[in-house]
Amino acid sequence: MSAAGVRQLVSNLICLVALTVAGPVVHATIFPYHGLYRISLPDAGSVGALAVDGRDVCVGQGDTVSLYAPTSAERIDHQHLDGTVRALTTVDGTIVVAVSDPSRLEFLAARSLRVLRQRRLGAATPSELVYDSLARMLFIEYRTAHTVTRLDPQTGRALGSVRLVGALGQMAANGRGTLYVVNSTHDAIDVIGARRMNYEGAIPLQRCSTPRALAMDTVGRRLFAACSNGRALIVDADLGFTFDRFPIQYGRDLRAAFAFRPLGPHGWKGGIFFVGGGAVSAIQMQSFVRYQAAGRFPLTRRVTAFAIAPPVGVLWLAVAPSGGKPAALWRLGTPVSEVR
Repeated sequence: MSAAGVRQLVSNLICLVALTVAGPVVHATIFPYHGLYRISLPDAGSVGALAVDGRDVCVGQGDTVSLYAPTSAERIDHQHLDGTVRALTTVDGTIVVAVSDPSRLEFLAARSLRVLRQRRLGAATPSELVYDSLARMLFIEYRTAHTVTRLDPQTGRALGSVRLVGALGQMAANGRGTLYVVNSTHDAIDVIGARRMNYEGAIPLQRCSTPRALAMDTVGRRLFAACSNGRALIVDADLGFTFDRFPIQYGRDLRAAFAFRPLGPHGWKGGIFFVGGGAVSAIQMQSFVRYQAAGRFPLTRRVTAFAIAPPVGVLWLAVAPSGGKPAALWRLGTPVSEVR
């Protein structure tokens, strides 16, 4: 047997022992969020980006960035920018916004939304921003250019780029210098050494067709991939193999997010949520080797972005305009979070 085959066999045995110790998985059917509160947004098109910084919810819609209180859903402030908001994230008390027409970064003060500085980007349209707070690295993805670039999180200066082959989806960072990018052309997860921005190979996704969404548990070192053929895969990031899978909704517009204590301090240990395809699917993490399905929440409108506010147990969904109704925020929560 080859060395690679031996490593794969050992990996499978380790996972089998872990799952045996953890005990059988019981599949639940009750979705954890119950309340629903709808907030109509100004008629400026669909929401392109959402992020939660612990205090406020940042919403990028058209040429505007707005702040909403996570518990009251009240709009605190807003800022108009010259261009279309494509992605945003929070970096140590600053909101970093990727804007197109022309492509650039806007750095905004977290509470006042005052523009602090700008940085011009290349000609390609930005698709996603990810900030690795543990490694203090900022990444920007250009899907049309098949490129991922590492940026200085304070200035936006490019520190290195890598070009990937295939159709790129969501990114996830592990906090230790590795970036993962789901690739729907190859049904795999591309692995990037973030310090030098070099391609290090790919993790194949077994029985997964056209993966679009990716999230990560940086403590347990687990990757969660959503596939268009109705499968969610749980992957050991260190050993590179799939050790569990769950049925989810079908769809090519899926997005994923992981959070510790997603229902608040007294709820689940961790949770993975897959949004798109007409539903929100939930998977409960009971331990790093034990997960269970936790039901679905049906959607009547297309979701364009979503985010989780773990401290208050709230899931935010941005839905597209439909049937004469403007874009809106849907705020799902638990009885503890007192969703209106």
